[in-house]
Amino acid sequence: MPLLNTFRWVAPVALTTVLLTAPLGVAGPQPVPASLAESGKPRPTTEAAVTYIDDSSMKLKLLDAKLEMTTKYGVIQVPVADVRRIEFATRVPVEVTEKVLHALAKLNHSDFKTREAATEELKELRERAYPLVLKAIKSDDPEVGRRADEIATFIRAKTPTANLETREFDVVQTDDSKITGRLTAEVLRVRTFQFGEQALKLADLRVLRATAAGVPVEEAAAAAPPAPGNMSAFGQQFGKEATYAVTGFTPTPGANPNLWGTDVYTLDSNLASAVVHAGLAKPGETVVVKVRVVQPPQQFVSTFRNNVNSTAYGAYPAGAYEFVRR
Repeated sequence: MPLLNTFRWVAPVALTTVLLTAPLGVAGPQPVPASLAESGKPRPTTEAAVTYIDDSSMKLKLLDAKLEMTTKYGVIQVPVADVRRIEFATRVPVEVTEKVLHALAKLNHSDFKTREAATEELKELRERAYPLVLKAIKSDDPEVGRRADEIATFIRAKTPTANLETREFDVVQTDDSKITGRLTAEVLRVRTFQFGEQALKLADLRVLRATAAGVPVEEAAAAAPPAPGNMSAFGQQFGKEATYAVTGFTPTPGANPNLWGTDVYTLDSNLASAVVHAGLAKPGETVVVKVRVVQPPQQFVSTFRNNVNSTAYGAYPAGAYEFVRR
């Protein structure tokens, strides 16, 4: 039986809940469909910032007055003005999952080059492919199982642990409530400075924060303890989390960032360099970050990001750290 048929148990409706986080061409804001646009009277707006699944972010104004949400207690409507934060459930378009399934089906192809191309394609899909790749590891076909294990190992080494977690439900927070369920809309109507009125697909979003209710960065930084140079003091303390105020490293000729790894860094990697490399701060900018100590990968990967170069490294048994994305 072809491998593709093996994975066809994923019904089209269920496909929308398969893991989605890796950048596979995030659609970004789309023009608001005419059917969604209201005419005439002005609409109230709520200022917010969204983080996309590829960790890029955008400031915007929400145009919807209410969010409809299906919960185990029934369908409710949450006034947008009351929303302080939304952690979006994992969603994936059917066509993206079909792409994963077709690539998986080629892992046991008779042509070596076809198998190699499918392997590389799944590595590029990363988090979006990860759940089905894990299932493929258990395949009865030895070639499929071996390649799926190789792909899964690659994805784990390249991806923050938090991004590999499937989020089944949307979580909406207000000042006095945390509501778990599924938002019924497929898009949020927003207005952005760059693109005007748009419709953001929920499948492309990870987190929304209402900025009007947030604490200014300067106040948050003043309240958080200053960061140590690195996390070496937390050796073997896997799962340990700490929140710090960190001022981003400023790259200059001859300056050594003392950084090893990508997204997951050795414990002795400089925190100021890591926040710039990870895209969480600009050089000289002070941000508040949460850091988690994690199991070290077998290899730490070198990349050049945001003008900061990280170095590759082998085994580092003491541990590693990653930033907890908010």
